[in-house]
Amino acid sequence: MQLPDYMAAYKASLASYLTTYGREKAMEMVVGGQYEEIGILESSALLTLGLQPDHYLVDVGCGSGRLPFVLRGFLKGKYVGTDILGEALDYARERVAREDWDFIQTIEPTIPVPDKKADLVSFFSVFTHLLDEDIYRFLAEAKRVTRPGGKIVFSYLDYAVPSHWTVFENTLADTNPNRVLNKFISRPAIERWAKALSLDIERLYDGDERWISLTKSFQYSDGRIASGIVEFGQSVGVIRVPLMNAT
Repeated sequence: MQLPDYMAAYKASLASYLTTYGREKAMEMVVGGQYEEIGILESSALLTLGLQPDHYLVDVGCGSGRLPFVLRGFLKGKYVGTDILGEALDYARERVAREDWDFIQTIEPTIPVPDKKADLVSFFSVFTHLLDEDIYRFLAEAKRVTRPGGKIVFSYLDYAVPSHWTVFENTLADTNPNRVLNKFISRPAIERWAKALSLDIERLYDGDERWISLTKSFQYSDGRIASGIVEFGQSVGVIRVPLMNAT
């Protein structure tokens, strides 16, 4: 199967990082850097939204495993992480060292989990790199695998958030035809997708809105200190599968 260009770009990026920097640094760079720090941020967001130790968590686009690495001592329930990069999944599996957790390579916009199993499905920095059609397919899959009352959480880029405009400017300046896709999503698009899929929007957090209770302070690579109640950076959507989905 020939991969869509935006998927092939990830494979090419990882191959380049491995050649240039070696495995450890490459596995940090392929997920955007600051492996443990961003893992703290992502896990804190899920905990703020109600993640419990006995929950079943599906982490789509888990990459090299920064989220499960931080959660490995907290989450006693089931974890399933998926990604298109087999090498990254191998690293995540080794680093997390939880034999009861699954790391599964997927190419299509599908989630290899039975119906109505997950308490929470997360997509961190996934919809920011997908075409609309695949975002919608993933949302439909997330609805299928999430139990009634469970949540779907995703981060996204929004033109209405001032800090996200820099991402667009940087993308505009990048003339590499094989660059990774940066995709922006509008609130009306999210609302329309949710309506079509009969999903309830619980909250849409702007990227600069402070709402996450950090479990541990950390320092960003630019010197900023993250502590207390913080913003995510990307905007975050929280969608609930209605209880009527049980019928």
